[in-house]
Amino acid sequence: MHLNLQTIDHPLAQHALGQIRDEATPSAILRSAVATLTRQLVYAATADLTTTAEAITTPLGEATAAKLDGPVAPIAILRSGAAMLETAMDILPNGRAGHFGVYHDKRVGATVEYYLKLPDGIEHARVLLLDPAIGTGKTAVATIERLKEFGVSEMSFLTLIASTEGLELIAEHAPEVRVFAVGTDDEVGPKGYLIPGMGDFGDRYYGSK
Repeated sequence: MHLNLQTIDHPLAQHALGQIRDEATPSAILRSAVATLTRQLVYAATADLTTTAEAITTPLGEATAAKLDGPVAPIAILRSGAAMLETAMDILPNGRAGHFGVYHDKRVGATVEYYLKLPDGIEHARVLLLDPAIGTGKTAVATIERLKEFGVSEMSFLTLIASTEGLELIAEHAPEVRVFAVGTDDEVGPKGYLIPGMGDFGDRYYGSK
């Protein structure tokens, strides 16, 4: 099976990934590492955006500048994806943010949606789905399918760590969606956590444990 995947293997990204994995990393450094990785992921996922030349005036004369042709919409998959959203919005000059609350309920064997707020005109935007981890891939696939119902055709999935199992599920159900990740060799443990993973990302990031 062909994986539509781009791995961010820059030394600075791999260093930040190690900080996120390390249980001894303080919360402040963890949050800084997440911002570093999100920045690299967003740049990689938007490298092919088209621009139009426009005339501008600088303090010293006339010049031609590039202007993005269309909107980009980063969508945070709650709750952990919100940790990546602020950095994404800082980077994107015409960003239109959205939030999607969904999780996979093992008791009923189905995904459960509990919140959805998308920006107007989402069908015309380049969508960047943000989630720090891809485990089984079921939540990721459910999110992609839900966004398609709103007419979204251009989607990329940005994640810090992904399992092979999850990547293969996305490739099976949505081969057109490109995944950008930093770590891609983790396995899904019996309780759903990635191994070696990074523990409960939300608890560590928000200090709620």
